[in-house]
Amino acid sequence: MIEKGFEIGGEYDGPTWERIVNGRRQQSQIDLFISRGPKNWQKVKSDKFLSDHWALMAEIDWNGKLEEVVREKIDWDILGVELEMAEEEEKKGDFHWYKELEGNTPYEKLKLIQQACCSTMQITEKSKRWWDEELLEQLKITWDARRGKGSNRSLDQAARIKRWKTEKDKMRTLVREKKKECWQAFGEENGEKDPWEIVKWAKDPWYLKATMGDLTDMTGASLKTDNEKKNGLIRDHFGWRNEGRKVDEEEEERERYSGLTGINQEKMEELVRKALVGTSNRSAPGSDGIRYKLIKRVLDLELGRQLIREVAENLVNRNIPKEWQHFKVVMIPKPGKDHSKTKGWRPINLINCIGKLGKKVVADRLQELGLLYRHQFGSVKGRSATEVALRVVTRAQRCMAAEGAVGWNFWDMKGGFQNVREEDVVRELEKSEEGKKWIPWIKEFFRAREFELEWDGKVRGKGKTNIGAPLGSPLSPVIFLIWMAPIITKREKALKN
Repeated sequence: MIEKGFEIGGEYDGPTWERIVNGRRQQSQIDLFISRGPKNWQKVKSDKFLSDHWALMAEIDWNGKLEEVVREKIDWDILGVELEMAEEEEKKGDFHWYKELEGNTPYEKLKLIQQACCSTMQITEKSKRWWDEELLEQLKITWDARRGKGSNRSLDQAARIKRWKTEKDKMRTLVREKKKECWQAFGEENGEKDPWEIVKWAKDPWYLKATMGDLTDMTGASLKTDNEKKNGLIRDHFGWRNEGRKVDEEEEERERYSGLTGINQEKMEELVRKALVGTSNRSAPGSDGIRYKLIKRVLDLELGRQLIREVAENLVNRNIPKEWQHFKVVMIPKPGKDHSKTKGWRPINLINCIGKLGKKVVADRLQELGLLYRHQFGSVKGRSATEVALRVVTRAQRCMAAEGAVGWNFWDMKGGFQNVREEDVVRELEKSEEGKKWIPWIKEFFRAREFELEWDGKVRGKGKTNIGAPLGSPLSPVIFLIWMAPIITKREKALKN
């Protein structure tokens, strides 16, 4: 670890924390810690660092200012007051609130509301305390069950042990829930993606200390400046085809596929609302800062109704507004990888939720065209990994019972979404009459995309790509499966022959 730039810091200067329990003094200490660069372990408060009762809490002298990032967050209290006033007006048949909002479209009006109700939050190494009175009470119940106190005195030994195990399981479940709620609240209040998925393997869920140093790209070239890193990361993770689509290129063949989607406005609005119900409030917003939670909050107002109507109209007319395809890419370090290389960092695409909502509707429609591989289970509604495992094992057992041989062929598609080609997907869609109606929409989906690139909490510049389907879009998995279907079918026939 030391060879990779890590150092062992700190010397013992007394206990990290101490307390008195039943007249006895209890102490704990941290003997050492690992860090990048020289850091001194000083000024630690009497709070147990990384203990059972704290997620992250300590005052450490890092030889300078604490690492921090600044995030925007929605002030839900201010927004709530504003929307309550609007609700009262609309109950009386007064829609002045909506009409007086700035912006030419419902989406623009919502974006301006979001910006008006935003505040900033500074995030440092600290997090919130998750231990509360409910956990303390459950801990006492568990102790009483173990020691046979209180209502447990009348129980026999077997019943007492059973009761203790039950309460212990409740305690463990409650601890997990409290930790999860803590991290989710911390992430949501700070305007970021739910970090619970990250904190499972990272002690620094905000990557405050995992700063990006000098990099080496796939050709072995050294990248030192922000501009060099930006260009190297974009080149190695996204790429650009000179013969591919250009940014702002207009669709020339749109009229070739005449007619609309075949779904009327009212039905499309119903599909959009259904798609919104299946979204998570903790999903990260895109570059516009609008969350699903905000869309749901205004849904019953005139603004929400007009917003759903706007999304549905674009879908019916097979149009993708450019705002739907705006996104931000945040680079985070891959766990266990070499972070001095461009491929040691993972791009997280944060796409505008309005755009994702429309794409969720299209993804559901394309799944019904019958263009997917007949044995496809992943990313298909109504099918699960458990079902495919059960089917495969059952077939294998039957074959072996008949004294046959069984073999599995496992193969991985490197950079799957990046390999998808627009012309191949269009060729598959032309096999279906319903699919032909969505071809203009899909061709716009594949148009070249511009994005902001961010790492270490700062936007470092802009990039562009015209390769493959964008990661993070709910439509991309379905597009990938349509593209893969003939490849898998051809390979299946070759194996049978």
